[in-house]
Amino acid sequence: MEVDAGSRTFFDSPERLPDEAVLQEILKLKQNGLMNQLLEGFPELTVLLNEYRQIVAFNSHALSAFRTEDYFAIVGKRVGEAINCIHNNAYEGGCGTSQFCRECGAARAIKSTIDNQSNNAQECRITADLDGCEVSFDFRVHTQPIYLENKNYTLFTVQDISHEKRRDALEKIFFHDVLNTAGALKGLTEILPEIENENEREEIIKAIYTSSKQLVHEISSQRELRVAEDGDLEPNFNSAYSFEILKSVKELYSNHSLNKFNNLIVQTSSRDELFITDHTLLVRSIGNLVKNALEASSEDQKVILVSQLEQANILFHVKSETVIPEHIQDQLFKRSFSTKQKKGRGLGLYSVKLIIEQFLNGKVTFESNEQNKTTFTIALPIESKK
Repeated sequence: MEVDAGSRTFFDSPERLPDEAVLQEILKLKQNGLMNQLLEGFPELTVLLNEYRQIVAFNSHALSAFRTEDYFAIVGKRVGEAINCIHNNAYEGGCGTSQFCRECGAARAIKSTIDNQSNNAQECRITADLDGCEVSFDFRVHTQPIYLENKNYTLFTVQDISHEKRRDALEKIFFHDVLNTAGALKGLTEILPEIENENEREEIIKAIYTSSKQLVHEISSQRELRVAEDGDLEPNFNSAYSFEILKSVKELYSNHSLNKFNNLIVQTSSRDELFITDHTLLVRSIGNLVKNALEASSEDQKVILVSQLEQANILFHVKSETVIPEHIQDQLFKRSFSTKQKKGRGLGLYSVKLIIEQFLNGKVTFESNEQNKTTFTIALPIESKK
């Protein structure tokens, strides 16, 4: 039987059966009543994949997840293509062949089952393009080899654990970050009555103000992220100056524990540009990039924040001296992924991309290599669409 082959792959084979051959396989499997009853018995998205990772049978939950009512609309597609993963068309070979697929739990589980004919289970982060908007999912996937009608197949089931991951992240934020800030605030207020020196009292009062401001910032950031994910965030667009934005971010981290070695350098050598944006959302987004950079930097490594005008865009660069490993670069901006490898982290970069690209009409990019180190860039139009 003729097999179509793609020209390039970074992970799994690009070969696939032509649509006509897959359609014949689907029609044959539809006649297997027992198999179809078993598929419908699963309470979540479940598909049957052929040896080329193409979908040849699925249950009604899959139709709903793939946002189609046409049974034959996904003939010959792979899972990432059916769910419209943003990386599914990165290369001609499709789902499973890009460098991003190397870190995809679904791609790894499917490959393991096909290669070894054994069960596998993985967690998987997928960002899908749904009607022009990027939506992030956290899945737990299970794969199992199935021998049916003299052929090897892979049974692939998906459990959506997005709410579980979100709960873990919020618990981490509120039980760790917010609690630490609240604890520091409590300690400062307890020692304030004992301070008699006026200069020391002023320093303590200033620290109390900074800690309380940071506490409100943490809580407000998470509230805004939740509203943004629901699509209900309404930016307050107004005129702003680039130096004003830089100053606000600098103040945010002026007395922050992450900046105790004064690693953060804010440069204002370029022109002070006037543009349209939501000041609060932009400062918090840049602040998240700065926070990540400070966390990844040692005490002798600087983090530089600078702005510049490029054509009709205002750019904000956050530069650091560390280099992000390639396997981590492939997963940045995905919800619940964290470079810290701790449970409940990973909302920072995800929230930056969500808010900047879907609500402030901007773009978030990054570059990380040994030659230039790491730079995250937020690009915003001078005159944003309100």
